[in-house]
Amino acid sequence: MKKIWDIGIKLKITIGFTFILIVLIGVQYGLNSSISNVIASQKELLTSTKLSTEIESIKSSVCFFESKVKGYVLTGNDSLLEHNDKYLTNIVQKFSDLKKLSPNAEQIVAIDKLVDLLNEEIQYTDEVMFQYQINPQKSIDLIKFGKGKTLMTTILKEFDRIHTIEEFKYKEILSRNQKDSALVKQMDASAYVFAFLLAVLCVWILFRDINKRERLEKELIITQKKAEEAATIKEQFMANMSHEIRTPLNAIIGFNQRLNKTPLNDEQREYANAVQSSGENLLAIVNDILDFSKIEAGMVKIEKIPFNPSGLLESVITMFLGLAREKQVHLELKIISDLPQLVLGDPTRLTQILINLIGNALKFTHQGSVDLIVRIMDSDEKNVTIQFNVKDTGIGISEEKISEIFDRFTQAKSDTSRIFGGTGLGLSIAKKLVELQSGNINVESVKNQGSVFSFNIPYKIAEEIEEKKKSDNIDKNKQIVLKTNTKVLVVEDNLMNQKLAGFMLKDWGFDFDICSNGKLAVEKLKTHSYNIVLMDIQMPEMNGYEATEFIRTQLKLTLPIIAMTAHALPGEKEKCLSFGMTDYISKPIKENDLRNLITKYLNIDL
Repeated sequence: MKKIWDIGIKLKITIGFTFILIVLIGVQYGLNSSISNVIASQKELLTSTKLSTEIESIKSSVCFFESKVKGYVLTGNDSLLEHNDKYLTNIVQKFSDLKKLSPNAEQIVAIDKLVDLLNEEIQYTDEVMFQYQINPQKSIDLIKFGKGKTLMTTILKEFDRIHTIEEFKYKEILSRNQKDSALVKQMDASAYVFAFLLAVLCVWILFRDINKRERLEKELIITQKKAEEAATIKEQFMANMSHEIRTPLNAIIGFNQRLNKTPLNDEQREYANAVQSSGENLLAIVNDILDFSKIEAGMVKIEKIPFNPSGLLESVITMFLGLAREKQVHLELKIISDLPQLVLGDPTRLTQILINLIGNALKFTHQGSVDLIVRIMDSDEKNVTIQFNVKDTGIGISEEKISEIFDRFTQAKSDTSRIFGGTGLGLSIAKKLVELQSGNINVESVKNQGSVFSFNIPYKIAEEIEEKKKSDNIDKNKQIVLKTNTKVLVVEDNLMNQKLAGFMLKDWGFDFDICSNGKLAVEKLKTHSYNIVLMDIQMPEMNGYEATEFIRTQLKLTLPIIAMTAHALPGEKEKCLSFGMTDYISKPIKENDLRNLITKYLNIDL
């Protein structure tokens, strides 16, 4: 029953109206049948009334005929015999018509008997008339006594018998007519009552569905609020996790890089490299989780800038040459078709996809080769579709796992993560990045023989002249200034990160001051002049957002403020810019990235 009520409102209304229609058709059919019965009984009543009238008329005619004959015999008045033949013929004709009106077999037998008696009466009358001509007294005696009287009595009895039968029949027809009429009234009333009840039922169904819909809408609103709260909690958790992991990672990787610059023996360098590798692996895991979070939140924007695809491919291959040599795996770039010099697209996202796919290929290939094969799939004067194939001779993927390989947190085997590391997000991220660029990706693999990951991305062909002009303008407008007297304010609450930033700035020859929170930074800026501020976000007393907003709105300072944050969630960069920060760099901070940002905004060379 619950399943019946769970069907859609439109189907309910359709079923309801169909049911109403069928019932009303049935009621109308019964009503029409009853009305037909009433009409038929009315016709029978009319026929019965006409039959009774005719019987009385014939009876009167017979009695009148007999009285005329008697009157003639008693008075001798010849005028009483005028038109007697026609009169008798008319009576006989009426008897014939009477048989047509009476469908009752008993009545027909009585009418036939009455006709025979009438014929006897006619013969008797002829005899009386004949005797009257010979002996009038004898004919008078025949009328008063004898056969005439008996015959007339019998005729009258038969008339009464026919009339009695007809009267009984009339009462029966009348009773049936009354029943049919009452049934018509009942069915008519029932039709109205039933239609009203069904209308009430339909209205009730509608109101029930409306109430159910309103209840579901309220539940949906509550669920949506809970989902939004859960998303906020998730975002806050991710932000805290990012901050808590990236902050110590920044110190670990940063100090380890500085350690690698100092004189070390072979064993010490091996230890330092192990720390660096572990730190970078942990950072890669955090980055995968945060990248996936950004994609899920729809915060990844695909750029349309000119870049050289061939140069990008060579750079990506160069990045992995050291790892390939270390694993003794042959790594090669094969460009089958001549690629355009410049295309409009997102080189960063293409690099990220290739790094994911080539990194996976090298991870799961212990011997043989990894090839990056690139060809043009389709092109015209303005557009080109490039196919990228990453082919390896690694462990391959089982057939039942191929359909799931691009799902998040999915790997070819349950122990893959334990043996090879990783989160199982890389391929999912690669797939989503390809689709964001209007491309598609697929995989072919044979277990223990290798895999081929292929993806296509359409690009617009860029004009080389425009790119050259752009680079010329940049070179022309760039002014080189000395780094002397450049002063930097570092706002950072973590002691290790303060020291790391200080070491970097000292190596580059900058003067710098360090503050442990935003409030102290504001006080410093009130009394000191700086060329640039490196601002952490999460700090006690006054965080980076509040400090930047105060600097812009209250102190009215326009110097560059670079956000240095362990938060790397969707929208974090946009949030920093909305509070007035100039740019954004996420922890762990790479020395080259920070140096490039400082030189960009201070127009200096380091």
